[in-house]
Amino acid sequence: MALDYISKEAQRLVEYSGSRDPFQIAKDLGVHVLFNYDFKQLKGMYKIVLRNRFIFINGHLNDHDRRTVCAHELGHDRFHRQLAKASALQEFMLYDMRTKPEYEANIFAAELLIADEDVLELIDRGYDIYQMSQALGQDINLVLIKVDELRRRGYDLRVPYRPAGDFLGGE
Repeated sequence: MALDYISKEAQRLVEYSGSRDPFQIAKDLGVHVLFNYDFKQLKGMYKIVLRNRFIFINGHLNDHDRRTVCAHELGHDRFHRQLAKASALQEFMLYDMRTKPEYEANIFAAELLIADEDVLELIDRGYDIYQMSQALGQDINLVLIKVDELRRRGYDLRVPYRPAGDFLGGE
C-alpha cells in the first residue's frame, strides 16, 4: 500500500469527523469500541464479526494508551479488513514495525493523532524530539514515526533515532 495513501486517508477521516479523537472517528465510522478488562498483556485487537467491525481495548490501559491503541486499530479497520475477517488482529505491543500491517497501522495512528502543522511549528521553535513529545502529549515513538513520515514526504527534518520496535512490549 502506498504510504501517501495512508496519510491522505488519516487526513480525510479527520476532516470527515472534525476531530483527531480516534473514539469519535470510530463512532462516526460505525466501528464498535469495547473495553475488555480480562486482557492481560494484550493491548487491543481488531475483529470483524458478522460484518460488524470491533475494536477491543485493554480496559487497564491509561487514557493516553487507549487513544493510541484505538488509532492504531482504526488503521487496521481502514487497510486490513481482509486479515481481520480471517482472525483477530491482536496487539501485544504498539509500534511494532516488523510486519507490513503493523507498520501501516502505526503510520496511520501517527498521522491521525498528530497534525503536520503542530510538528512543523514545534521544529521551527527549536524543540527537540523529547520536547515535541511532551508538548504534543504523545509518546516519543509516535512523534518519531510522524517526523519520519514528514521527512519521507519531502520535509528536511533531522531525526535523532528511529522508533523502538517494541517500546510498549512486556510490562
